[in-house]
Amino acid sequence: MSPRPPRSQPSSALCFVCGTDNPHGLKATFVDDGVQVWTELTPAEHHQGWPGVLHGGIISAVLDETIGRVAFLHDRWVQTGSLSLRFLRPAPLGQALRASGRLIRNHRRLMQMAGQLIVAATGEVLAEAEGTFVPLPDAARSALATQLGGDFATWEAWLAKNRAG
Repeated sequence: MSPRPPRSQPSSALCFVCGTDNPHGLKATFVDDGVQVWTELTPAEHHQGWPGVLHGGIISAVLDETIGRVAFLHDRWVQTGSLSLRFLRPAPLGQALRASGRLIRNHRRLMQMAGQLIVAATGEVLAEAEGTFVPLPDAARSALATQLGGDFATWEAWLAKNRAG
């Protein structure tokens, strides 16, 4: 797959990472180029673990969401089967951070993706993630549209447009 011009991906309602209606969430917005997915966020003081440092659980959530969204580029809805992280350096608060994800392998029963969190201004790598994701069956995909809230019709329209070209 070759990169194409960047485009925005839809969000959901209550997801901690991307939820537009979650008052406690990060409200991250995601972009892709048909090959990679990325987001930028600037963590605030209330996202800290240690003073001045982004909590590792939030790093995990952001990388899990970012690499999991790569599945949408392949018209698949997935859930995390396993997630492995390496924390290389403390992630600072108050600076723009960029998370990115890409496909490693796409099998019928599993997808493997990888990604990293960097300081946007310098490219310094803060954390790396690799995950195995399990595709949801069509029945579960349909159930999500009615159970989770948010505008999943927007997701399906986005995926249909992606299929078309």
